[in-house]
Amino acid sequence: MKRWFNLSDPKPWDRPRRKGRIDPNEYMVDGWDRQGTPNYVRGSRHNQIGMTIMWTYYVIVIFMIIRLIVVLNS
Repeated sequence: MKRWFNLSDPKPWDRPRRKGRIDPNEYMVDGWDRQGTPNYVRGSRHNQIGMTIMWTYYVIVIFMIIRLIVVLNS
């Protein structure tokens, strides 16, 4: 890993800022973009279960907020 700060300096954060684009080789490991094709399947059982849980959570939260508003206004 590269040193971002020179720890021997009393204030390493006062270094001059670089202008322009940062090269991804400075902060990413070689081969990070060669991981193959993802195996996502649209409409798979895992996706359906996850979406059902997510929308159930959303509906419960919305009902709780509506109930809070009703209780506070009564």
